[in-house]
Amino acid sequence: MSNPSSPSRRRSPAFWFTLVAVALLLIALGIWLWPGDADSDSDQPPTRPATSVAAQDAIQGTFPVTVDALGTVTSLNTVEVRPRVEGELLSIEAQEGQKVAKGDVIARIDPRSYQAQLEEAKGQLAQDQSQLDTARKDLARFQKLAGGSYVSQQDLDTQRQTVKRYEGAVRADRASIENAEVQLGYTTITAPVSGRLGIRNVDPGNIVQLGDENPIATITQSAPISVVFALPSKYRTQLTEAFDQARPLMATLSEDGEVIAKGQVTSLDSAIDTDTGTLRLRALFQNEDGALFPNQFVDVTLTLERLDNAVIVPATAIQTKDGQNFVYRVKEDATVERRPVTLSASNDHQAAIASGIKAGDTVVVDGVDRLSDGAAVKVVSQALPGDDSDDGNAHGTILSDSQ
Repeated sequence: MSNPSSPSRRRSPAFWFTLVAVALLLIALGIWLWPGDADSDSDQPPTRPATSVAAQDAIQGTFPVTVDALGTVTSLNTVEVRPRVEGELLSIEAQEGQKVAKGDVIARIDPRSYQAQLEEAKGQLAQDQSQLDTARKDLARFQKLAGGSYVSQQDLDTQRQTVKRYEGAVRADRASIENAEVQLGYTTITAPVSGRLGIRNVDPGNIVQLGDENPIATITQSAPISVVFALPSKYRTQLTEAFDQARPLMATLSEDGEVIAKGQVTSLDSAIDTDTGTLRLRALFQNEDGALFPNQFVDVTLTLERLDNAVIVPATAIQTKDGQNFVYRVKEDATVERRPVTLSASNDHQAAIASGIKAGDTVVVDGVDRLSDGAAVKVVSQALPGDDSDDGNAHGTILSDSQ
Protein backbone atom coordinates (compact mmCIF):
# COMPACT_ATOMS: atom_id res chain seq x y z
CA MET A 1 0.00 0.00 0.00
CA SER A 2 1.25 3.40 -0.77
CA ASN A 3 1.83 5.96 1.84
CA PRO A 4 -0.52 8.91 1.55
CA SER A 5 2.16 11.20 2.91
CA SER A 6 4.73 10.42 0.09
CA PRO A 7 6.40 13.35 -1.79
CA SER A 8 4.48 12.70 -5.06
CA ARG A 9 1.22 13.23 -3.36
CA ARG A 10 2.39 16.30 -1.45
CA ARG A 11 3.33 18.43 -4.66
CA SER A 12 1.23 21.60 -4.85
CA PRO A 13 -0.47 23.14 -7.94
CA ALA A 14 2.16 25.95 -7.99
CA PHE A 15 4.81 23.37 -8.81
CA TRP A 16 2.98 22.20 -11.87
CA PHE A 17 2.33 25.81 -13.05
CA THR A 18 6.02 26.62 -12.78
CA LEU A 19 6.96 23.49 -14.70
CA VAL A 20 4.63 24.36 -17.59
CA ALA A 21 5.96 27.95 -17.76
CA VAL A 22 9.58 26.76 -17.95
CA ALA A 23 8.66 24.34 -20.73
CA LEU A 24 6.98 27.04 -22.78
CA LEU A 25 9.97 29.34 -22.33
CA LEU A 26 12.38 26.63 -23.55
CA ILE A 27 10.22 26.01 -26.61
CA ALA A 28 10.12 29.72 -27.51
CA LEU A 29 13.89 30.00 -27.03
CA GLY A 30 14.45 27.06 -29.30
CA ILE A 31 12.32 28.49 -32.07
CA TRP A 32 14.16 31.80 -31.89
CA LEU A 33 17.58 30.15 -32.00
CA TRP A 34 16.69 27.49 -34.57
CA PRO A 35 18.68 28.06 -37.85
CA GLY A 36 16.56 28.31 -40.97
CA ASP A 37 15.60 30.40 -44.01
CA ALA A 38 14.49 33.30 -41.87
CA ASP A 39 18.02 33.60 -40.41
CA SER A 40 19.63 33.37 -43.84
CA ASP A 41 17.56 36.35 -45.05
CA SER A 42 18.20 38.49 -42.01
CA ASP A 43 21.40 39.95 -43.53
CA GLN A 44 19.53 41.29 -46.63
CA PRO A 45 18.28 44.90 -46.45
CA PRO A 46 14.54 45.30 -46.68
CA THR A 47 13.30 45.84 -50.23
CA ARG A 48 12.07 49.45 -50.87
CA PRO A 49 9.25 50.02 -53.37
CA ALA A 50 10.17 51.73 -56.67
CA THR A 51 9.48 55.49 -56.84
CA SER A 52 7.17 56.61 -59.64
CA VAL A 53 8.75 59.35 -61.74
CA ALA A 54 8.41 61.14 -65.07
CA ALA A 55 11.42 60.95 -67.39
CA GLN A 56 12.46 62.11 -70.86
CA ASP A 57 15.36 61.37 -73.18
CA ALA A 58 18.04 64.01 -73.72
CA ILE A 59 18.01 65.07 -77.35
CA GLN A 60 20.46 66.73 -79.70
CA GLY A 61 19.48 69.88 -81.56
CA THR A 62 19.81 73.63 -81.93
CA PHE A 63 19.50 75.53 -78.67
CA PRO A 64 18.60 79.25 -78.84
CA VAL A 65 20.40 81.38 -76.26
CA THR A 66 17.82 83.99 -75.32
CA VAL A 67 17.33 86.90 -72.95
CA ASP A 68 14.00 88.40 -71.90
CA ALA A 69 13.00 92.05 -71.49
CA LEU A 70 9.95 94.29 -71.30
CA GLY A 71 9.43 96.42 -74.39
CA THR A 72 7.23 99.29 -75.50
CA VAL A 73 5.66 99.39 -78.95
CA THR A 74 6.80 102.64 -80.58
CA SER A 75 5.66 104.08 -83.89
CA LEU A 76 8.36 104.86 -86.44
CA ASN A 77 6.49 108.03 -87.46
CA THR A 78 4.08 110.10 -85.39
CA VAL A 79 2.93 113.26 -87.17
CA GLU A 80 0.86 116.10 -85.72
CA VAL A 81 -1.48 117.44 -88.38
CA ARG A 82 -1.26 121.24 -88.10
CA PRO A 83 -2.45 124.04 -90.41
CA ARG A 84 0.13 125.91 -92.48
CA VAL A 85 -2.24 128.71 -93.41
CA GLU A 86 -4.88 130.65 -91.50
CA GLY A 87 -8.57 130.26 -92.17
CA GLU A 88 -11.82 128.62 -91.28
CA LEU A 89 -11.72 124.83 -90.96
CA LEU A 90 -14.40 123.74 -93.39
CA SER A 91 -14.35 119.95 -92.90
CA ILE A 92 -12.58 116.91 -91.51
CA GLU A 93 -12.47 114.35 -94.31
CA ALA A 94 -11.21 111.32 -92.34
CA GLN A 95 -12.85 109.60 -89.40
CA GLU A 96 -11.17 109.34 -86.01
CA GLY A 97 -9.33 106.03 -85.66
CA GLN A 98 -9.41 105.46 -89.41
CA LYS A 99 -6.39 104.12 -91.26
CA VAL A 100 -5.21 106.64 -93.84
CA ALA A 101 -2.68 106.34 -96.65
CA LYS A 102 -0.03 108.90 -97.48
CA GLY A 103 -1.68 111.63 -99.57
CA ASP A 104 -5.24 111.06 -98.36
CA VAL A 105 -7.19 114.26 -97.61
CA ILE A 106 -7.52 114.84 -93.87
CA ALA A 107 -9.12 118.30 -93.65
CA ARG A 108 -10.00 121.39 -95.73
CA ILE A 109 -9.55 125.08 -94.91
CA ASP A 110 -11.51 127.86 -96.61
CA PRO A 111 -9.45 128.49 -99.82
CA ARG A 112 -11.17 131.63 -101.20
CA SER A 113 -8.70 134.27 -100.04
CA TYR A 114 -5.77 132.18 -101.26
CA GLN A 115 -7.48 131.58 -104.60
CA ALA A 116 -7.88 135.36 -104.97
CA GLN A 117 -4.19 135.91 -104.21
CA LEU A 118 -3.31 133.41 -106.91
CA GLU A 119 -5.50 135.17 -109.46
CA GLU A 120 -3.96 138.52 -108.53
CA ALA A 121 -0.47 137.12 -109.07
CA LYS A 122 -1.50 135.71 -112.42
CA GLY A 123 -2.92 139.11 -113.44
CA GLN A 124 0.31 140.88 -112.49
CA LEU A 125 2.25 138.35 -114.53
CA ALA A 126 0.09 138.98 -117.57
CA GLN A 127 0.60 142.75 -117.23
CA ASP A 128 4.37 142.53 -116.83
CA GLN A 129 4.64 139.95 -119.60
CA SER A 130 2.84 142.35 -121.98
CA GLN A 131 5.18 145.18 -121.06
CA LEU A 132 8.15 142.88 -121.55
CA ASP A 133 6.97 141.93 -125.03
CA THR A 134 6.60 145.62 -125.94
CA ALA A 135 10.04 146.45 -124.54
CA ARG A 136 11.62 143.65 -126.53
CA LYS A 137 10.02 144.88 -129.77
CA ASP A 138 11.22 148.44 -129.08
CA LEU A 139 14.72 147.15 -128.42
CA ALA A 140 14.74 145.29 -131.73
CA ARG A 141 13.62 148.45 -133.54
CA PHE A 142 16.24 150.59 -131.76
CA GLN A 143 18.96 148.14 -132.73
CA LYS A 144 18.04 148.51 -136.42
CA LEU A 145 17.91 152.30 -136.23
CA ALA A 146 21.18 152.48 -134.36
CA GLY A 147 22.95 151.12 -137.40
CA GLY A 148 21.90 154.22 -139.37
CA SER A 149 22.71 156.62 -136.57
CA TYR A 150 18.99 157.36 -136.04
CA VAL A 151 19.11 156.27 -132.38
CA SER A 152 21.77 157.26 -129.90
CA GLN A 153 23.76 154.70 -128.01
CA GLN A 154 22.31 156.02 -124.75
CA ASP A 155 18.75 155.40 -125.91
CA LEU A 156 19.74 151.90 -127.00
CA ASP A 157 21.29 151.12 -123.61
CA THR A 158 18.27 152.51 -121.81
CA GLN A 159 15.97 150.25 -123.79
CA ARG A 160 18.11 147.25 -122.99
CA GLN A 161 17.75 148.06 -119.26
CA THR A 162 14.02 148.39 -119.68
CA VAL A 163 13.81 144.90 -121.16
CA LYS A 164 15.87 143.49 -118.29
CA ARG A 165 13.67 145.25 -115.74
CA TYR A 166 10.52 143.69 -117.17
CA GLU A 167 12.20 140.28 -117.42
CA GLY A 168 12.92 140.52 -113.69
CA ALA A 169 9.34 141.57 -113.02
CA VAL A 170 8.04 138.57 -114.94
CA ARG A 171 10.26 136.21 -112.96
CA ALA A 172 9.04 137.75 -109.70
CA ASP A 173 5.44 137.38 -110.89
CA ARG A 174 5.97 133.73 -111.65
CA ALA A 175 7.47 133.20 -108.19
CA SER A 176 4.47 134.94 -106.68
CA ILE A 177 2.19 132.59 -108.58
CA GLU A 178 4.09 129.56 -107.31
CA ASN A 179 3.89 130.87 -103.76
CA ALA A 180 0.16 131.55 -104.11
CA GLU A 181 -0.36 128.04 -105.49
CA VAL A 182 1.53 126.59 -102.51
CA GLN A 183 -0.56 128.62 -100.05
CA LEU A 184 -3.71 127.54 -101.81
CA GLY A 185 -2.54 123.92 -101.68
CA TYR A 186 -2.10 124.20 -97.91
CA THR A 187 -5.85 124.71 -97.58
CA THR A 188 -6.22 121.02 -98.41
CA ILE A 189 -4.47 119.10 -95.62
CA THR A 190 -3.25 115.64 -96.65
CA ALA A 191 -1.67 112.80 -94.70
CA PRO A 192 2.15 113.06 -94.84
CA VAL A 193 2.51 109.40 -93.80
CA SER A 194 0.37 106.28 -93.74
CA GLY A 195 -1.06 105.39 -90.36
CA ARG A 196 -4.03 105.67 -88.06
CA LEU A 197 -5.73 109.01 -87.41
CA GLY A 198 -6.21 109.88 -83.75
CA ILE A 199 -8.98 111.79 -82.04
CA ARG A 200 -9.34 115.32 -83.49
CA ASN A 201 -8.78 118.39 -81.34
CA VAL A 202 -10.51 120.97 -83.55
CA ASP A 203 -14.01 120.87 -84.97
CA PRO A 204 -15.09 122.29 -88.34
CA GLY A 205 -16.12 125.94 -88.16
CA ASN A 206 -13.20 127.02 -86.00
CA ILE A 207 -10.47 129.34 -87.20
CA VAL A 208 -7.11 127.61 -87.42
CA GLN A 209 -3.74 129.24 -87.83
CA LEU A 210 -0.02 128.76 -87.44
CA GLY A 211 1.09 128.39 -83.84
CA ASP A 212 -2.07 126.76 -82.53
CA GLU A 213 -1.39 124.92 -79.27
CA ASN A 214 -3.12 121.70 -80.29
CA PRO A 215 -2.84 119.97 -83.68
CA ILE A 216 -5.96 119.21 -85.66
CA ALA A 217 -5.23 115.50 -85.14
CA THR A 218 -2.30 113.09 -84.95
CA ILE A 219 -1.37 110.35 -87.42
CA THR A 220 0.54 107.37 -86.00
CA GLN A 221 2.24 104.91 -88.32
CA SER A 222 1.48 101.33 -87.36
CA ALA A 223 2.97 99.22 -90.17
CA PRO A 224 5.85 98.70 -89.98
CA ILE A 225 6.27 99.45 -86.30
CA SER A 226 9.06 99.12 -83.76
CA VAL A 227 9.55 97.94 -80.19
CA VAL A 228 12.05 99.66 -77.90
CA PHE A 229 13.46 97.66 -75.00
CA ALA A 230 16.50 97.66 -72.71
CA LEU A 231 18.96 94.96 -71.67
CA PRO A 232 21.53 94.92 -68.86
CA SER A 233 24.90 96.31 -69.90
CA LYS A 234 26.54 92.89 -69.34
CA TYR A 235 25.21 91.91 -72.79
CA ARG A 236 26.93 94.88 -74.45
CA THR A 237 29.81 92.85 -75.89
CA GLN A 238 27.56 90.24 -77.48
CA LEU A 239 25.27 92.91 -78.90
CA THR A 240 28.01 95.10 -80.35
CA GLU A 241 29.75 92.07 -81.87
CA ALA A 242 26.51 91.02 -83.54
CA PHE A 243 26.03 94.49 -85.05
CA ASP A 244 29.67 94.82 -86.10
CA GLN A 245 29.47 91.43 -87.84
CA ALA A 246 26.07 92.24 -89.37
CA ARG A 247 24.67 89.14 -87.67
CA PRO A 248 20.88 89.30 -87.44
CA LEU A 249 19.37 89.39 -83.97
CA MET A 250 15.85 88.00 -83.90
CA ALA A 251 13.24 89.19 -81.42
CA THR A 252 9.99 87.44 -80.51
CA LEU A 253 7.11 89.27 -78.86
CA SER A 254 4.55 87.68 -76.59
CA GLU A 255 1.57 88.85 -74.58
CA ASP A 256 -0.07 86.78 -71.86
CA GLY A 257 2.27 83.93 -72.84
CA GLU A 258 1.18 83.92 -76.51
CA VAL A 259 3.58 84.78 -79.35
CA ILE A 260 2.15 87.71 -81.30
CA ALA A 261 5.00 88.86 -83.58
CA LYS A 262 8.54 88.15 -84.76
CA GLY A 263 11.03 90.69 -86.05
CA GLN A 264 14.64 91.77 -86.22
CA VAL A 265 16.71 94.15 -84.10
CA THR A 266 17.69 97.15 -86.23
CA SER A 267 19.20 99.68 -83.82
CA LEU A 268 21.50 99.73 -80.83
CA ASP A 269 21.82 102.82 -78.65
CA SER A 270 25.16 104.60 -78.64
CA ALA A 271 25.49 104.83 -74.85
CA ILE A 272 24.51 103.01 -71.67
CA ASP A 273 21.86 104.63 -69.51
CA THR A 274 23.74 105.55 -66.34
CA ASP A 275 20.56 105.64 -64.25
CA THR A 276 19.55 102.05 -65.00
CA GLY A 277 22.77 100.46 -66.30
CA THR A 278 20.94 99.26 -69.39
CA LEU A 279 21.40 99.53 -73.14
CA ARG A 280 18.41 100.34 -75.34
CA LEU A 281 17.61 98.51 -78.59
CA ARG A 282 14.97 98.87 -81.29
CA ALA A 283 13.42 95.94 -83.17
CA LEU A 284 11.36 96.27 -86.34
CA PHE A 285 8.11 94.38 -87.00
CA GLN A 286 6.01 94.46 -90.16
CA ASN A 287 2.76 94.35 -88.15
CA GLU A 288 0.63 93.69 -91.21
CA ASP A 289 -2.09 92.15 -89.04
CA GLY A 290 -2.13 95.13 -86.66
CA ALA A 291 -1.37 92.98 -83.61
CA LEU A 292 0.95 95.67 -82.21
CA PHE A 293 -0.43 99.01 -81.07
CA PRO A 294 1.61 102.10 -80.16
CA ASN A 295 2.56 102.38 -76.44
CA GLN A 296 1.56 98.76 -75.85
CA PHE A 297 3.75 96.80 -73.39
CA VAL A 298 5.04 93.44 -74.65
CA ASP A 299 7.42 90.73 -73.47
CA VAL A 300 10.50 90.59 -75.70
CA THR A 301 12.61 87.46 -76.14
CA LEU A 302 15.88 88.26 -77.90
CA THR A 303 17.89 85.41 -79.44
CA LEU A 304 21.56 86.25 -78.91
CA GLU A 305 22.94 83.11 -80.61
CA ARG A 306 22.13 79.49 -81.44
CA LEU A 307 24.13 76.51 -80.17
CA ASP A 308 24.25 73.77 -82.82
CA ASN A 309 24.29 70.06 -81.94
CA ALA A 310 23.66 70.78 -78.28
CA VAL A 311 22.51 68.09 -75.81
CA ILE A 312 19.19 69.41 -74.49
CA VAL A 313 17.07 68.39 -71.50
CA PRO A 314 14.05 69.99 -69.82
CA ALA A 315 15.03 72.59 -67.23
CA THR A 316 13.21 70.64 -64.50
CA ALA A 317 15.76 67.85 -64.84
CA ILE A 318 18.55 70.10 -63.56
CA GLN A 319 19.10 69.93 -59.80
CA THR A 320 21.56 71.94 -57.74
CA LYS A 321 23.25 71.08 -54.47
CA ASP A 322 26.31 72.68 -52.92
CA GLY A 323 26.79 74.75 -56.07
CA GLN A 324 26.93 71.63 -58.29
CA ASN A 325 24.43 70.97 -61.07
CA PHE A 326 23.37 67.36 -61.56
CA VAL A 327 20.65 65.16 -63.04
CA TYR A 328 19.26 61.76 -62.15
CA ARG A 329 19.91 59.41 -65.07
CA VAL A 330 17.68 56.34 -65.33
CA LYS A 331 19.79 53.19 -65.87
CA GLU A 332 18.77 50.01 -67.60
CA ASP A 333 18.19 48.23 -64.27
CA ALA A 334 15.45 50.74 -63.38
CA THR A 335 17.60 52.56 -60.85
CA VAL A 336 18.92 56.11 -61.01
CA GLU A 337 22.40 57.50 -60.72
CA ARG A 338 23.31 61.04 -59.85
CA ARG A 339 25.31 62.54 -62.73
CA PRO A 340 27.08 65.93 -62.37
CA VAL A 341 26.56 68.09 -65.46
CA THR A 342 27.97 71.32 -66.87
CA LEU A 343 25.54 73.76 -68.47
CA SER A 344 26.40 75.77 -71.55
CA ALA A 345 23.11 77.72 -71.54
CA SER A 346 19.61 77.53 -70.11
CA ASN A 347 16.22 79.22 -70.12
CA ASP A 348 12.91 78.77 -68.34
CA HIS A 349 12.11 75.62 -70.31
CA GLN A 350 15.35 73.92 -71.32
CA ALA A 351 19.02 73.51 -70.56
CA ALA A 352 21.91 72.80 -72.92
CA ILE A 353 24.39 70.34 -71.41
CA ALA A 354 28.09 70.82 -72.16
CA SER A 355 29.19 67.63 -70.36
CA GLY A 356 27.86 64.92 -68.07
CA ILE A 357 25.28 63.17 -70.23
CA LYS A 358 24.78 62.48 -73.93
CA ALA A 359 21.86 62.46 -76.31
CA GLY A 360 19.61 59.47 -75.69
CA ASP A 361 20.20 59.31 -71.94
CA THR A 362 16.97 59.22 -69.95
CA VAL A 363 16.74 61.77 -67.16
CA VAL A 364 14.12 62.27 -64.46
CA VAL A 365 12.06 65.43 -65.03
CA ASP A 366 9.48 65.07 -62.26
CA GLY A 367 9.65 63.35 -58.85
CA VAL A 368 13.32 64.12 -58.20
CA ASP A 369 12.65 65.32 -54.65
CA ARG A 370 12.04 61.70 -53.56
CA LEU A 371 15.20 60.26 -55.14
CA SER A 372 18.71 59.43 -54.03
CA ASP A 373 21.65 57.86 -55.82
CA GLY A 374 20.84 54.20 -56.61
CA ALA A 375 17.12 54.46 -55.87
CA ALA A 376 14.74 52.20 -57.78
CA VAL A 377 12.31 54.05 -60.04
CA LYS A 378 9.34 53.31 -62.21
CA VAL A 379 8.88 55.63 -65.19
CA VAL A 380 5.15 56.24 -65.39
CA SER A 381 5.07 59.40 -67.53
CA GLN A 382 7.00 61.65 -69.88
CA ALA A 383 5.10 64.79 -68.92
CA LEU A 384 6.76 67.80 -67.34
CA PRO A 385 5.54 69.13 -63.99
CA GLY A 386 2.19 70.83 -64.42
CA ASP A 387 1.76 69.37 -67.91
CA ASP A 388 -1.20 67.06 -68.42
CA SER A 389 0.20 65.86 -71.75
CA ASP A 390 2.10 62.58 -71.79
CA ASP A 391 3.59 63.14 -75.23
CA GLY A 392 7.09 61.76 -75.49
CA ASN A 393 8.04 64.50 -77.97
CA ALA A 394 7.57 67.30 -75.47
CA HIS A 395 10.80 68.93 -76.71
CA GLY A 396 9.52 69.41 -80.23
CA THR A 397 7.57 72.60 -79.76
CA ILE A 398 10.22 74.21 -77.56
CA LEU A 399 13.06 73.45 -79.92
CA SER A 400 11.59 74.71 -83.17
CA ASP A 401 14.01 76.94 -85.07
CA SER A 402 11.42 79.66 -85.22
CA GLN A 403 11.96 80.47 -81.57
